[in-house]
Amino acid sequence: MVIKVDDTILDSFLPLIPEEIQDYSEESEVYCLGCVRDDTAVGILMFALSDGVNGSGDPEVIVMLYWICTAEDYRGQGVAEELLKALFDIVRHSPDSVIICNIPLGLGFDQAQDFFASHGFEFDANEIPVMEITKEDCRKQIHEVDKDKALDLANGMDKPEGLVSLDMISKVKFRKTVKKMLEDEEFTYYYNLTDDREAYDMEISSAFMKNDEVTSLALFRKTSGDELHMVMLDALSNADPREMLDLLHYSAGKYYLEKPDDMRVRLTLWKEKSRKLAEHIFPDKDVFRVKRGYCRQIDSIK
Repeated sequence: MVIKVDDTILDSFLPLIPEEIQDYSEESEVYCLGCVRDDTAVGILMFALSDGVNGSGDPEVIVMLYWICTAEDYRGQGVAEELLKALFDIVRHSPDSVIICNIPLGLGFDQAQDFFASHGFEFDANEIPVMEITKEDCRKQIHEVDKDKALDLANGMDKPEGLVSLDMISKVKFRKTVKKMLEDEEFTYYYNLTDDREAYDMEISSAFMKNDEVTSLALFRKTSGDELHMVMLDALSNADPREMLDLLHYSAGKYYLEKPDDMRVRLTLWKEKSRKLAEHIFPDKDVFRVKRGYCRQIDSIK
């Protein structure tokens, strides 16, 4: 039996959720479904709903599947299938929806990909590089020259002309910029971006503007109280490539100076230039890779 997991019964399901994402279950936009057998919590599925835009600039509902897990003693008994079917039943009521999942490469990857593929998910051919940083990484691993530059930028010293925080871009201008970047983007990864400026952290997200037009953009999505996600670091085709490095320096400095010590930042480095920039600033940090799956034809899935 699949039930909605609320605060009154969440503790029973916490052993099935990795500690690093347990905070997600407390966010208002995250929902949990639980599978119960003989009054025992045997499975959990966590997902979030948000508004986004697709590659054509049209609105769609994004269903981000954060986690699905079956208790070890109940694997192979259809628990994950029950949970995914329950999610499909919910999403069917939202037209123009897409369900997205990320699977880390490594142990169990092939089995997980086969499971989702058998339920209508299609996977990008490319792998998505991801890097996670902490305040301690900023203290210990940034090149000293880059650290000084990052802090100077964050403090407003020697700030390049045109570098602005997100709150200095009008909502109309921001929506047009996101639509333009999506139209120019050949990858499907960015399709889950929302053009709602308020969904992003205003202190860290930033841009370069020239002649009242945005030329480069770094967006950090607000998630739980101790984590941020960089969902875009990109430039329009005619932008100076050094702008992106300055944006990443600025964001790193703001994070270092203004965010709590326990706040982590996840950098999604979809393009090679983004990955090289992050590896330049954080040379000792490992990059792990995930594959992203999409399910759009939800009505056809039984």
